[in-house]
Amino acid sequence: MSHSHGPQQTIRIADAKLAPPFYKATAEFLRNSKKSGLKLRQGVFNGKRVEYFKGKSGVNGLLKEEFAKVVPKDQEKVTTREDAIKVMNDLGKYGFILRVNRGDNIGGRGSARVLQPNPQQELKDDGYYMWIYEGSQIKLYIGALLLVLTVLAAVLFPLWPETLRLGVWYLSVGVLGLLGVFFGIAIVRLILYIITIIILPRGIWIFPNLFEDVGIVDSFIPFWAWDEPTKKNTSSAAPATATETTNEKAPATADATPTEATPTVSEDAATSD
Repeated sequence: MSHSHGPQQTIRIADAKLAPPFYKATAEFLRNSKKSGLKLRQGVFNGKRVEYFKGKSGVNGLLKEEFAKVVPKDQEKVTTREDAIKVMNDLGKYGFILRVNRGDNIGGRGSARVLQPNPQQELKDDGYYMWIYEGSQIKLYIGALLLVLTVLAAVLFPLWPETLRLGVWYLSVGVLGLLGVFFGIAIVRLILYIITIIILPRGIWIFPNLFEDVGIVDSFIPFWAWDEPTKKNTSSAAPATATETTNEKAPATADATPTEATPTVSEDAATSD
C-alpha cells in the first residue's frame, strides 16, 4: 500500500499484520486512551475519517508505568525518551502510523482537518501521526453480526411460533409498565415535595435516592426523607472567628503582665531597704 505526496514523492507503508507481536501490543496500548493518555484527534485522509495524534503525546504514553506491563520479559524495557522515540519510529516502519501534515478544517473551526502525508517520517515531538492500524476488529464483527441477526429476527417476527410471539408481547408490556411506574413515581414525588415545602418548613422527598448513583434496591431506601438544606461554606468564617477570639484574649494578657510585675518590684524595693 502506498500514498502519493506530490507528483514525485511516494511513501511505502508496510503491512502491520506482519509486525512482531510486541509492536502490535504497543499499538493496542497507545490506542487505549485511558491507559496511554493519548489525545486522539479527528482528521480526513483521502476522503476517509481517521484518528491522529501528536508525536510528543505518543512518546509520553510509552514512558508510563502501565506500558511496562505490556512489554514482554524478553523485550528490552522502554526507560528513556530515546527508547520511546525508537519504538515510535519502528511503529511507522511496520505500518502502524504515518506522519502527516495538517491542512485546513473541512467544516469550520473545531472540525476535522485535511491530512496529507509528510515525506519525512522520522518522529518529531511537534509532528502529527495518523493511525493506519485500526486495532482488533473482532468486536466490530461481533457487533455487526448481532445487528444483522436482530434485524433479521424482527423481520421474521410474523413467522415466529405463537408461544414466542406471546412471550415477546408480555415482555414488552412489562417493560413499558415498569417505565410507566418509574415516571409515575417521579411525578408523584415532585408534586408531594412542592406541597410539603409550601406548608412545612422543609420539603419531603419520597424515595430520596431514586436518582442517585446507587444500586436498584438502594434507590428505594429509605421510603421518605426530609429535604436536606444546602450546606454553606464556613471556611471563610473560620479565620474571622479565630481573629476575634485572639483579639479578645490579647487585652487580658496585656493586663495580666503588669499585675504580675508589680509585686516583684515591691519585693526588690523591700530587700534593698
